[in-house]
Amino acid sequence: MIFETPQDTYNAYQRFLKKGQFKKAYRCLEKMLHEFPDDEELLDNIVDLCLVFWENPRMARPWLQKLITMRTFWIDYTSLSQVEASLENITKAKEYLKTARKLQKKQSRIMPPKENPKKVFAGIEDFIKFKEWNLLAKQDIKIKTDVMTTDTEVRFKKERKINISEKVKKPPTKVVPADAVKAMPLPEPEPIPAYTIPLKISPFNEEKFRPFIEGGKSTLNECRLLTDYMQMTVRSGFDDLLCIDAMTGIEKYWYQVETVKKVLKQFHGRVLLCDEVGLGKTIEAGMLIKEYLMRGMIKNVLILTPAPLVSQWKEEMLSKFHIEFLTTDDVEFQADSDSFWKNRFIIASINTAKSSKNKPSVIERFYDLVVVDEAHHLRNRRTLSWKLVNQIKKKFIFLLSATPVQNNLIELFNLITLLKPGQFKTEKLFKQEYVKRGNQKVPANKEKLRELLRDVMIRNTRSAIDLKLPKRFATTIRVEPTDIERKVYGIISGYLRRDDLKKPVINLLLKEAGSSPFALKKSLMKIMPSDKGGQGGLKDIIDALNDTGDISKGKALLEILMKNPREKKIIFTQYIKTMDYITDLLAREEIPYVTFSGSMNVKQKDAAIARFRDDMPVLVSTESGGEGRNMQFCNTIINFDLPWNPMKIEQRIGRLHRIGQTRDVFIFNLSVKDTLENYIIDILDSKINMFEMVIGEIEPILGHLGEERDFEDIIMELWLKSKDEDALKQGFDRLGNEMVNAKAEYIKSKALDEEIFGEDYET
Repeated sequence: MIFETPQDTYNAYQRFLKKGQFKKAYRCLEKMLHEFPDDEELLDNIVDLCLVFWENPRMARPWLQKLITMRTFWIDYTSLSQVEASLENITKAKEYLKTARKLQKKQSRIMPPKENPKKVFAGIEDFIKFKEWNLLAKQDIKIKTDVMTTDTEVRFKKERKINISEKVKKPPTKVVPADAVKAMPLPEPEPIPAYTIPLKISPFNEEKFRPFIEGGKSTLNECRLLTDYMQMTVRSGFDDLLCIDAMTGIEKYWYQVETVKKVLKQFHGRVLLCDEVGLGKTIEAGMLIKEYLMRGMIKNVLILTPAPLVSQWKEEMLSKFHIEFLTTDDVEFQADSDSFWKNRFIIASINTAKSSKNKPSVIERFYDLVVVDEAHHLRNRRTLSWKLVNQIKKKFIFLLSATPVQNNLIELFNLITLLKPGQFKTEKLFKQEYVKRGNQKVPANKEKLRELLRDVMIRNTRSAIDLKLPKRFATTIRVEPTDIERKVYGIISGYLRRDDLKKPVINLLLKEAGSSPFALKKSLMKIMPSDKGGQGGLKDIIDALNDTGDISKGKALLEILMKNPREKKIIFTQYIKTMDYITDLLAREEIPYVTFSGSMNVKQKDAAIARFRDDMPVLVSTESGGEGRNMQFCNTIINFDLPWNPMKIEQRIGRLHRIGQTRDVFIFNLSVKDTLENYIIDILDSKINMFEMVIGEIEPILGHLGEERDFEDIIMELWLKSKDEDALKQGFDRLGNEMVNAKAEYIKSKALDEEIFGEDYET
């Protein structure tokens, strides 16, 4: 086999592997390893080929031995222990297992909880015992049956030879009638060790059994042991996921579990996850990351995502999967960007990673797993993003996108090429075979295309999993500000336009002003000492705030609560001081309530939710109530204020509008006229009807804006550039039109994906 480039050789390896030509696939990898002897990914590939596909432990042994000289990781030693046991080198197998146990104790941080490594070790230990017993059966136990026929009797002789120190008496020879031979049971074999690991049944292979069932070529014990061995796989299978019990705050839906199993069993760590919006691609990716870590199959992870999603990914990985990632938003990156890329668990903005400053550090390192969210941004091979992901050295890769094809089928070719180079050969051949001439949006050979896509793609749809949720209805209540509120808002706007204020301070105070004067006052009191008391200074604002009584939002809130007092309702706010005002208002009106905030411990939070479910009609919650708790027993949300990040608004709604909700969900948004918050609600509600869209749809719509900034950064920029109210209104009108166009583009791409993929790739 002669190939021009290493890539050609690797492509050939993948073709041979797919066809089941394992010896040829092995030669391709062997050739590449002569050129790149220290490439861990290639070594892992050749070990997997030998053990998983070819089932040839003898060929795997030298490569595993090389791996452990390059990296010291306990799971490699368990594999080597299993290989030695397969080759009946029991002493060596036990030595490697002992080493693996010692290493695992040192490396336990990557594999919580502690009982999971025990299962791995128990499986290997049982396998060693099994092979040890099999060896004993071959070498030390010989069973013969000698049937001697006379006129009236048959002599049945059992001879047992044991070459160990224990003295065992030879059983006496028995003579039985000839007609009793068939009814007589054979001698009981020695007991077979019990297996405590989940078993994976293999199909019966008559050819492998033939030598043991014909012509008396084997002893009874050997037949029994070998039969038992052929009915199971001692390699830890993927029928039972280790990650299930190691996650918190996640409802484990069947299709997500099946997706994880399918990626592990069939896709070998390279997959395009294309579930429809709202079905939980992030959760599936997190489960896979956790599973690979707990099985010791990876030791470092790089997650690439659009900038607005960096913090969300970090929060999800920590709160749900207990994996602490460093991100390009953290101070560690700002302090030393070169050292940052050497960390084990990284979440990075793809724009940051592909920059000329950071790209050399990113592509220099080898990653066990790379995850790319919103992967449709990689649809063009000429972009820096595509080139970055293509150049990253990686073992496994997950691409996540609800709308992988947005313009034409060539985008699909580009994405699959990142996953499996050579799956569609060249772009020219792909066009000839799979793209309709004259229309690049229509597949030409649809069935064959889908067959190839099933090797790399999973796409769960709402109809396929029969997900039917009740409707959502949203109402935005715009209230007139009181005289004091109007005065305070006017003064604070003028104060914040001073040149010497930092952007984060402006951002915070504008958000608090939209929430309530009480939240604003708390922050102003903190920065009062640094204010020099100039024209429109803090003292004027605080003096005005001291005269604040009930506010306009408070009156609107009471009207909503009084309309249906027995119906359970959740009131969301971002700020503690606003929560204090709400609870004081409820207490004055004698409306029972319970509070939920991030300052509570787990026990207090559980108690609060239980009281709300069983006794109380109202829950007043800070932003932390929008995460990790599902409250389908309630169907009414009141947003006393709104985050500027639309995805956080979706998190609030998602606590109620999810699987298990049986009633229509009602959402009430409160806003004060002529405030920045009111402009934001106008765009999200009136322009794109966000509050009645499917949970998760806002994310791809924002992606179609073509902005890498957070939505709240876009809002902040609009405010800073607007010198007066008219300019601000014009800026929001432009942004609103851009959002409408972005939604239209999203709907087009969604329709195109529906046409191309349909429902042929679900689990």
